[in-house]
Amino acid sequence: MTMSHEEVGMVRIPVRGAELVADEHGTGAPLVLVHGTGAQASSWGRSVADLAEGGYRVLAYDRRGYGRSRHRAVRDYRVHVADLAAVLEHAGAPAHVFGWSSGGNTALALALARPELFRSLVVLEAPWHGLRGATPDMLVALGRAKVAQLRGRRRDAAAAFFRWASALRDGTNGYDRLPVAAREELAGNAAVVLAELDPHPFGLMMEHLPSSRIADVPFPVTWLLGAESREWYTTLHDRVVRAAPQVRTRRIPGVGHLAHAEDPAAFAEAVLGAVAAPG
Repeated sequence: MTMSHEEVGMVRIPVRGAELVADEHGTGAPLVLVHGTGAQASSWGRSVADLAEGGYRVLAYDRRGYGRSRHRAVRDYRVHVADLAAVLEHAGAPAHVFGWSSGGNTALALALARPELFRSLVVLEAPWHGLRGATPDMLVALGRAKVAQLRGRRRDAAAAFFRWASALRDGTNGYDRLPVAAREELAGNAAVVLAELDPHPFGLMMEHLPSSRIADVPFPVTWLLGAESREWYTTLHDRVVRAAPQVRTRRIPGVGHLAHAEDPAAFAEAVLGAVAAPG
């Protein structure tokens, strides 16, 4: 697979029906970052540089339909999984992979299909089988988002989802604490977010893949949790660990679902520690 350099550190990766834009930083073993629903490569902020300083060549890409990777919204997450395989091949597989939120689900799904592409996998609060773990407040939040969408208020609809997903144990949420520019960036991807939240047999929650298959993954898997996040993420994590007890668990103190924005230093330390830990 070929790439073309637009400028130092920026690459374009051709995939089926689209072209993914990514930023590369640092030198060393490849570490690929997979962002979650609503985000894009720039959402990582200073974390990309922090991770590169840990001795890795960090590649942060805009998933199809997000940021600079122009494409219509994708509901079928098998497309994102195939895209990630192309990114890892470009990066020089096997690679270390970090996936946040639905990016974690994307990475987990590829790990089951193409384990030879991975050196290790770290996920942060992946909503694996999230529909099976649906809670009343989740259904209310999704309902509010859908009503706002039907009224033509797409940004309000996406914000309702972001506030639920980033809820903190003290009753606030990480989304409202973000700088205005960061909230605007997420809001700019509202159309893609709302498409991903629509029901689909191969949607972002990966309901079609059995958790038991994670037990067969032949490389280290670490599952990070924000100590201040809503309990829903822990419940989903616990179900996976019961099916795949080799999965390692680490909690990042003082942060919620938006850990990379809430405490970049603690986030980078947790990821680097997980990647470097022996299998």
